Amino acid sequence: MSFSLFSNNFQDRFIVARGGFADIAKIETDIDRGNATFDWTGPSLRFDTTGQLRRAVAPLGFVLHIADFDSFRIHEKFFDGIVDPDRKEEVRQESTFVAVPGLIDPNHFSFRSVKFPDRFIRHRSFQLFAEPINTPLDHQDATFRRGPPQPPNS
Repeated sequence: MSFSLFSNNFQDRFIVARGGFADIAKIETDIDRGNATFDWTGPSLRFDTTGQLRRAVAPLGFVLHIADFDSFRIHEKFFDGIVDPDRKEEVRQESTFVAVPGLIDPNHFSFRSVKFPDRFIRHRSFQLFAEPINTPLDHQDATFRRGPPQPPNS
């Protein structure tokens, strides 16, 4: 089942993958809506499941990926096109998360990295990073609410 994830502290901004990066942004066009629609590769999106956040609309085969070479910025990576099995396994590890109860609100979600277990997906300056969480603002920035794919703003 496809879904969108919106920021706990900016509820009009959703995780959006576009241009090779992941950010939080408003949904203003049908393209934005597609870029903000994901599938979870785990058995279902619930607490303590492990999976990848995969793009749910064309172009398919992309996952949210931690780019440790770019200050742990979250990139969009074409996972399905990787043919080297060693590289594919490396990218799988860098793009696999555990869905945990939201750090600021346990009714929602936070996503902890499997490869870097001290890091969570969080937004900073409207860009997504995998970072350690220390302050109350960090907790807020690393909590996301699941909702249906969003329509563009009218």
